[in-house]
Amino acid sequence: MTLWSSIKPFWPLLFTFILPRALNYYRALKVAYRTRPPARPLDRKTSRGLNALFGSICTFLYASWPNLRGDLSEHNVFVITQSRLGVATDVLFERLALLRDGGRLMDVDETLRSKLTSPALRQLYLRFGPSTLLACQFCHPDDPLSYLLYYLPTNALLPHLFHTLILGLATSETVSGYEASTWRHSAVVSALVLAALDVFLTATYAPPVSPSTTAPAGTFWIGSSIRYLVLMAFDAGVAFLMYASATRRFYLFPSLATSNAPDVDPELSRRRTEETLTQATLALQMAGTNLRAYSIARNAVVRNPGLKAADDEYWRTVVAMEGDESVLGDEEVQAAIARAYGSGGVNVESVRREAEAFVKHATRALDGGAR
Repeated sequence: MTLWSSIKPFWPLLFTFILPRALNYYRALKVAYRTRPPARPLDRKTSRGLNALFGSICTFLYASWPNLRGDLSEHNVFVITQSRLGVATDVLFERLALLRDGGRLMDVDETLRSKLTSPALRQLYLRFGPSTLLACQFCHPDDPLSYLLYYLPTNALLPHLFHTLILGLATSETVSGYEASTWRHSAVVSALVLAALDVFLTATYAPPVSPSTTAPAGTFWIGSSIRYLVLMAFDAGVAFLMYASATRRFYLFPSLATSNAPDVDPELSRRRTEETLTQATLALQMAGTNLRAYSIARNAVVRNPGLKAADDEYWRTVVAMEGDESVLGDEEVQAAIARAYGSGGVNVESVRREAEAFVKHATRALDGGAR
């Protein structure tokens, strides 16, 4: 039976459902890409939120590096000595002593030596790490739940608490602006779900390790590295979404986060409107300042005989070069404008009258200043 004949029964499903939907998605993606809003520069508020996430990413990246966390006593003694899980305790710590300064064990090594005396304790050591095994005062080898209760707050919950705090700060409207705040609910809820999943896996995932296994890695060290790497990737994804929504880059579909935000929260919509009005007011003020500067310059030209003569000579030259016929009167120009506007013709005289009225209205203050 060939591959061609094996997939032949699925042709109706492929050509009836999958292929048309794929083509529709492709067309929608193509249209969304062409009609995406223009990019804009990153504002200062969003930069503050991105800087907070960058600091969080660097912190989690540093914490995920095993060789940089703690001293040698925090590392897996089975890995650094390349020993089997079932090796004798004396042999294990004799090998460990060779790695210490002066060939002597430290006090923490002696304490750990007294703990790794049974297979059950060694399994707990691989699962919860050396700090839990050494510092827990109420834990008992016959009750793994006691070790779990001691392990969770500082090793699992504290990183997620710090992560949620940074997300709340980075997506705050006060700190990062409106665009970043639209991702606040999704980011915080996803972070809480991630924390719950981490706690669930920590509490339930406890694979037994064979005593003959050489240099067992241990779920404590593997889980710690994976935890910090996942938090780092999560913050990087949130930073990308904040950057994309603030600058409108990589934004194939308009307003993924803000499409429902104004309808759900009228207060956010009102603040966004106020922000837009403030920006428009500032733009109008700048335009008014430029017009006043132009008016002052124009008045200076009109009042100076030499500059006024040069200006008049320039416009006489322009009129002489143009002649009696305007460019808008050319048939090819009219046909091109008609095609652009989708109409049958262009009334040149109407366009001329509208242009003269606009110029007269715009230069009314200048003429008054010149007089």
